[in-house]
Amino acid sequence: MSRRRLLIAHPGATSLLYPLVALLQRMDLEVRFETLFYDRPGDALHRLARILPGSPGRTLARELGRRSHPDIDPTRVATAPFSELVHIASARLLSPATTASVLRWRNARFDHRIAAMIERERPDFFIGFDGSAERSFEACRASGTISLLYQAIGHLRSGLGTLMEERRLSPEFASVSFGDTSEAWIARNTREALLADRVVVPSEYVRDTMVENGRDPQTIDLLPFPIDVARFTPASAPRGDGKLRALFVGQIGLRKGVKYILEAARQLARPDIEVVLVGGIVDGADWLKRYDGLYRHIANVPYAEMPDIFRSADVFVFPSLHEGSAMAVNEALASGLPVIVTPNAGAIARDGVEGFIVPLRDTTAVADRLARLADDPAMRQRMGAAARQRAQAHDASAYAARLGALLDRLKPPT
Repeated sequence: MSRRRLLIAHPGATSLLYPLVALLQRMDLEVRFETLFYDRPGDALHRLARILPGSPGRTLARELGRRSHPDIDPTRVATAPFSELVHIASARLLSPATTASVLRWRNARFDHRIAAMIERERPDFFIGFDGSAERSFEACRASGTISLLYQAIGHLRSGLGTLMEERRLSPEFASVSFGDTSEAWIARNTREALLADRVVVPSEYVRDTMVENGRDPQTIDLLPFPIDVARFTPASAPRGDGKLRALFVGQIGLRKGVKYILEAARQLARPDIEVVLVGGIVDGADWLKRYDGLYRHIANVPYAEMPDIFRSADVFVFPSLHEGSAMAVNEALASGLPVIVTPNAGAIARDGVEGFIVPLRDTTAVADRLARLADDPAMRQRMGAAARQRAQAHDASAYAARLGALLDRLKPPT
C-alpha cells in the first residue's frame, strides 16, 4: 500500500513551521513542503554568504540560518524565492502600509500556486496556514483533498479588538500600527477559517476566537505545540545570589504585555526581584524611559544561546494580550521555570500547578504572584518540577502521536 501524501505549504517562516515539517517527515507519510525561501547548501544565496567578507557575510549567513532546520531533508523542500525576497526588502526599506500590501501580494501569489498544485496532484492531505491558503482550501474541496488550517494565532478580528482597546487605554502606544486592519483582509481570514475541513489550534484561547468568528467547535482540534525538552532543560543548581530573576522573552512592545511586567516591578520596588527582558524593542522605545532602572535588557540573542538564558532565570513572566501559544512559554516550562501568564498567552500551564494564570492587564496580580514566588522557594521548586513534567508530556513524540491519530481519523478512503 502506498503511503498517504501530505502537502504542507507556508510562504514564510514561523516558530512552529520547521519543527512541524521535520516531525511530519519522520512519520509514515509522503511529505512535500512548499515554501518561498529555504536555505539549502548549494543555493546561490548560501554560496554568497560563504564568500562575502566581514559583516555582510555574517549578516546574510545569520538571516539564512533562520530559514533552515537541521532535521528537515532539504531535498524534500520546494521553493520559489522571488516574492519572499521582495517582501523582505519592503519590510526593511518601505512604509508599514506598503509592506502590508506587499505581504498580501506575496500570500495571494503563493496561494494561487499551491491551489494549482493541489488541483494537479490531489494529495490526500493539505496543511495550510492562516493568511495564505484561501484558494488552496477551495482547491481541496474541488479535488477531494482533506484540508487542515493550522491557526497559529487567535482570529484576527478578535485580536484586533483587544489590541485596539489596549492602545486606547495606554496613550503611550497611540501611534502603534497593527499592520493590515482592513475589513477586506479580516474577511479573507474569516473565509479561510470556514473553508478548511478542520482547524488545528494550539490553545483554548485560539479555539475560543475561532468559535467567536463562526467556526463550528466540533470541527476544531486542539493540538498544543511540541516542546523541545532535549534542548531546553532545567539548571543543574540554583544561582544562590538571593534574587528572584523574572525573565521575559519576545518582542518588547504592546502586544506581549511587557508594560504590565514593568508596572509590577515598579509597584513592588523590591531589590531582590530582578526583571530581565530578552528580545527586540518594537512600537518605539520612548514608552520604556519611565521604567529606567527597573529592568535589564538583552537584545539579539542567537537561538543557540537561549537555553542558557532560560536556565539563568527563576520565573518566566508573559502577560500577553494576543497569542496563539507562545513558544517561549513552552521553552520556559521545559527549563523548569514557573510561569506567570494570561489566558490569552495560550499556555498549557495550569493555574496553581506550573505557575499562575492572571487576568489580562492586571498589574496587581502580576506583582502579587511575583512576590509569592520570591518569598516561597519551596513553591518555586514544586512548580518548576511540575513545569518540566508538563513540558515532557507535550514533547515531539507526544505531538506526533496526537497528530497521527488525527490524520488517521480523517483518513481518506482508499
